[in-house]
Amino acid sequence: MLLGIDIGTTHTKVGVYDRLGKTLAHKQALTPREMSLEGLEHFPAEELWRVAAGLIRKAVLESGSEVEALAVSSMGESGVPLDAEGQPTYPIIPWNDDRSLEELHRLERALPADRWFATTGLIPSHIYTLTKWLWLRQHAPEAWERTRVWLSSMGYIRFKLTGEALMTDTQAARTMAFDVRRGVWSEELLQLAGLDGDFLPPTVAGTQAAGQVLPEVAEQTGLRAGTPVFAGGHDHFCAALACGTLTPEAVLDSHGTAEALTLGLASPPDPSRAGGFATGPHVIPGHSYLEGGIRSSGGSLHWAKGVLGFESFEAMHQAAAGIDPNTSPLFIANLTGTSPPFNEPEANAAFVDVKRDHTAAHFARAVYEGIAFELRRCFEALEPLASEPIRLVRMAGGSARDPMWSEIRAAVLGRPLEVALNPDMVTLGAALLAGIGAGVYQSPEEAFTLTYRSQTTIRPDPRLQEIYQAPYGRYRKTVEALRISREES
Repeated sequence: MLLGIDIGTTHTKVGVYDRLGKTLAHKQALTPREMSLEGLEHFPAEELWRVAAGLIRKAVLESGSEVEALAVSSMGESGVPLDAEGQPTYPIIPWNDDRSLEELHRLERALPADRWFATTGLIPSHIYTLTKWLWLRQHAPEAWERTRVWLSSMGYIRFKLTGEALMTDTQAARTMAFDVRRGVWSEELLQLAGLDGDFLPPTVAGTQAAGQVLPEVAEQTGLRAGTPVFAGGHDHFCAALACGTLTPEAVLDSHGTAEALTLGLASPPDPSRAGGFATGPHVIPGHSYLEGGIRSSGGSLHWAKGVLGFESFEAMHQAAAGIDPNTSPLFIANLTGTSPPFNEPEANAAFVDVKRDHTAAHFARAVYEGIAFELRRCFEALEPLASEPIRLVRMAGGSARDPMWSEIRAAVLGRPLEVALNPDMVTLGAALLAGIGAGVYQSPEEAFTLTYRSQTTIRPDPRLQEIYQAPYGRYRKTVEALRISREES
C-alpha cells in the first residue's frame, strides 16, 4: 500500500491507496495557524508536524495495511528555517503573505524582471521564498543567525519522518533562487540578494529515495520503521501526475485557495518559450510545466462569503444558483493581483455595472462568473504555447465537484471538464510518486492508467456559451481599462 501526505494552505491531508488507486483511508484536518503579537499570521511548524503525524497514524490504522512507501506534497513557497539541532528558528510564513514587498522591490531594482525569469522561470513576486529569506534576515536577525538549513513545508515533514534535509526540485523552483535550466541553486542570484547558499539543502527529483522512517517516529505515526520515503513534490504537480496531464493533450485545473492551470511538457524547462507562464521541473524527471492561473480563486469566495454576510459557503452557493446567468455585476477576479502569465501584483478586484436591484445573491453569482472569466483569459494565453490544441480540462480540488460552478466554467472555457473520481488527487499523486520510486509502477503512464478514474464529464452548454460571450468580452476590456488607469495614476 502507498501513502501520500499533502500540507495545504487550508487543510493537511493523508491518503492510503492500493496499487489500483482505491482509497483505503483518508484523513484531513485544518492546517494549524497562529497570530503573532505583531499581527502576523504563521503556520507553527512543530504543531504542523503533530497534526500530520496524527493524521498518518489514523489513516494507517484505518487502512489495516502496511504501507510499502510514502511521499509528501505541500503548497509551494512556504518553508521553515531550522537550527543546528533541527529545531525551527521561526514559524512558517504563508506563501501569500505580503510582508516582504519591500524586499521584493529591492530585488526588482537590482535586476530586471526578464533577467529573473530567464534563470528561474518566475516573474518576481512577494510570494516567492527569496523575498521571505531577506525579510527574515532584516526583521528577525536572531532567528536568521541561528538558521542552518531551510526546508519547504513538505521538506520539514519529510525531515521529521527521516532526519534527512532535502528539497525537491519542484519546490526549489518556487524560491526564485533556482536555475531551472541547469537544475541547481543560482549562485549569481543569491549573491545579488546578498546571501550565500550554505543554508540551502541538496535538491532531488520527485521519485528519488529520500530516506526511511526513523524508529522513534514509527510509534508516533503507525508506520513501520524503515519504510522508504520518496521525495514527492509541489501539490499542483503531484495532482497533475495523478490526473495524467504530463503532456499537452489535457490541462489540469486544480482548485484551492489559489487556482492553477498546469500544462505538462515532455521536455526540460525553457523560460524563453514560456510566454510569461511560470515554468520549472515537473515531478517526473525530463518533464516540465507551464503554470498560470488565479492567485485568489477559492480565496475570493472566502472573502465574498464574509463581505456579503453569508453564514456558510453552502448558503452563498444556493443564493448564487438562484440567479440567472449574466444578470449580475461583472466581477474582476484579481483580489490579490494576477498570476502568470499576466504578472501584475498591483492589480485589484472590482465590481462593475452594479444596479440598484442587485442583491447579495447577485454579487455572489458575479464572483463565480468572474473567476471563470479570468480562467479563460489565462487559458487563451496558454493554448498557443501547447504543441497541439487542448481538448480537455481535468479538474481537481473541492470546487471541481460543484455542478453550478463546473457548468459555468465549461461554458466560459468552451471545453469539456472531466472531474476525477478521487476528490484528493494531491495525496494520490504523492502516493504514485512513492510507487514509481519503489518500483510498484514501471512508469508514470502505468501509474496513471491503473489508478485514474473520472467521476463525470461536464460538456459546454451551447445556450450558456452564447450567453457568456458578450460579458467575457466586457471582462477583457474592463481588465485592460483598469490596467491603463493604474498606470496613469
